[in-house]
Amino acid sequence: MTRSFLRRHALLPAIALLIVACSGGNGVPKVPLAQAATDSSTRAMEAAHALLGPAAKAALDSGNVLFRRKAYDEALVKYRLAAELAPQHTAPLFGIQMVAAATNNRPLLDSALAGIRARNGPLPAATSGAPHSMSDSALKALRAQMKKGAKPS
Repeated sequence: MTRSFLRRHALLPAIALLIVACSGGNGVPKVPLAQAATDSSTRAMEAAHALLGPAAKAALDSGNVLFRRKAYDEALVKYRLAAELAPQHTAPLFGIQMVAAATNNRPLLDSALAGIRARNGPLPAATSGAPHSMSDSALKALRAQMKKGAKPS
């Protein structure tokens, strides 16, 4: 048998399988993946905004606009206001964390991360004591100490 004969006979079942797989008419309407993702993310965003309340959402949105303009001090004021208005929500703390990272304010960054962790609950037992459970500045200090060759304390 020649190679071309074998290729043709191997190609026919593959084409038949492709036709059968693509012609699935089970009656369920098909939703494009992009639309499905948009629908679920829109619902999740609406649920999160419902927890915020209109005043906190306005302060958070204002903080986001100011952050994009690199007006970090004004953005921080808005994020702190949103955090006071919605103490159960982590979104304002993420804004504070972004400002702290952009301004290289380590104490503010650590306190924002601690607030986020407190609102999200404790780490699972399997991950407690892992390096990511340390504050960023403590982890950075530990890395610097290890680079110098000193044993971690």
